[in-house]
Amino acid sequence: MFAILFKSLTLGSMVALSTATTVLAQVQVRPVIAQRTNFNCGSDMKTYVVRPLDNRRGTGIRCVKLSEGKPGSRIPRLAWYGEGNWSGSTYRHVGHAFYKNSQLVGYASDIHGNGENINNNFPNGNINIQIVNPSTIRVTGAWNEQWQLVSATNYKPLPRPKTCGRYFDQYKVSDLNSERPGEGLRCVLQVGMRNTTWFGNGNWGNSTYSHLGTESFNGHGASDICGTGFGPICNAFGWGSVKLNPVTGGFNVTGAWSEKWRR
Repeated sequence: MFAILFKSLTLGSMVALSTATTVLAQVQVRPVIAQRTNFNCGSDMKTYVVRPLDNRRGTGIRCVKLSEGKPGSRIPRLAWYGEGNWSGSTYRHVGHAFYKNSQLVGYASDIHGNGENINNNFPNGNINIQIVNPSTIRVTGAWNEQWQLVSATNYKPLPRPKTCGRYFDQYKVSDLNSERPGEGLRCVLQVGMRNTTWFGNGNWGNSTYSHLGTESFNGHGASDICGTGFGPICNAFGWGSVKLNPVTGGFNVTGAWSEKWRR
């Protein structure tokens, strides 16, 4: 059973991001080691547990990053990484939601090929997102679930993924200047708005990391998912600090990061 602790937050405080000092890579910002008995997405992410609104059995977590999207814009209001199981079948996915008139419309794709049992894609904007209050997000349409904000929960994450599956633009990552040892994976969503939201993981030196990146009005930013199993690095990179520069075969990523993304 989950031990749920509601937070008293305003939506405005959820949107706030810590501005990261410009550095060459994630590991060059002093890490905050995540040593918790229970799972939490990290200090710059909002941790939600998911409950079915129908008769399915199962549960999971959602690591949510709020952006600045508003009606009439092409900026997501929120992005998320999710995983868990439904009736014993494991899944993991990445999604983001945009305003269509006054309604939030979600798009999501399952990461698969790492032993996950569920393999679905939702490219048609048929996931309805309702931010009921800062503690509760209700999801209907193609999905039928409710996300509840918690400080931590008893959850054991799935093993770290090594491939994205066919619904993503997948990139292998190395240091842009070939100076740092390490490698990584970037799963960039195709659905909704391409090149907007991604999940990444990998290692620099001896430090593993996982993160969720998305876009706001000033450009891309990212937050490390540093709960147990995702990696100990807990950094935040403010809007516009992560610059995706298109090149043949992928991106050169500059600003706060110095990375080469290639297919």
